[in-house]
Amino acid sequence: MNSSKQAVQFRPFTRTEHAFQKLRICRHCGQFTALWEEKCTSCDRDTLVPVEQYAKLSASRYFRKDLAIGIILLAAAVFFGHSTQQMLLSGVVGALLLLPLVLLQQRIYPFEKRRQLIRLFRGRISQIHEGLGVNHQNAVALRQLSERVSYEMLREIAVLIHNDRIRLQQVALLQSFVLRKDMELTLDPLLIKSFEPLMVRYIGEIARLNRELIKDRTFRYVTFYERRILEMAGGEDILVRVANAAVRKKRYVVTHAAFISRYVRKLPKERVQRLYHIIQENPLEPFGDLADEVKIMYLMEQYKS
Repeated sequence: MNSSKQAVQFRPFTRTEHAFQKLRICRHCGQFTALWEEKCTSCDRDTLVPVEQYAKLSASRYFRKDLAIGIILLAAAVFFGHSTQQMLLSGVVGALLLLPLVLLQQRIYPFEKRRQLIRLFRGRISQIHEGLGVNHQNAVALRQLSERVSYEMLREIAVLIHNDRIRLQQVALLQSFVLRKDMELTLDPLLIKSFEPLMVRYIGEIARLNRELIKDRTFRYVTFYERRILEMAGGEDILVRVANAAVRKKRYVVTHAAFISRYVRKLPKERVQRLYHIIQENPLEPFGDLADEVKIMYLMEQYKS
């Protein structure tokens, strides 16, 4: 274990159905944030609310305005009645007209809330980018003080901002920690387009700790940069770990058979046995050279026994 790495415990990460649900807005100054601060960093007021709640409040205000206009018209009709009977009739008719308005508002409330949410995003896109930019600057600045908190902030921001710069910053910070199986780690959202040794080493760590996170995108990444990975110190070991992770599913074995075949001789005996059974049970699948390699290794092992 690298003694320079920190043992940390990450703050629980809250997953949302939609990315925008990470956003909050200050009701006072309108600044947006994707972080968990209690007070707005712009105006220092305790007025931050989730954007869905803000849209809900906007929809309520919109409906109250319509209802207020209806009540004012009703009051005017009653007030300007020429007789008590006419005033009473105006009041009854007005009340009967207001009731359908209230019922209609209740029925279309979810649609109005969604409309207000879309309106918020379309009308304040520059403020959203500005707020997330402030979040990012604060996360980077905090790295010197706390790499753990800096990573946690970047993890939140990355839900809304998708670029390789933020992905690589997260990977670089993760390399500063002692990673464990019980941590809430991820891989696919962090994959970048270009070759980066930090990324490759992180893939190797994930393949060691939780091979369930190694999926098609990772296989494509390491296959594309395979030659450059082999030039790295320990690069072949990382590729062997990734090939080992591919053996867990028949689909991966079929799709990435050529890649696995190049490292099959370095796989543990039980993984070779699993490969052999997968190939034997699926004779019509195009395993290519992998089928011959595995058969030879399996028969050699049987002969030794």
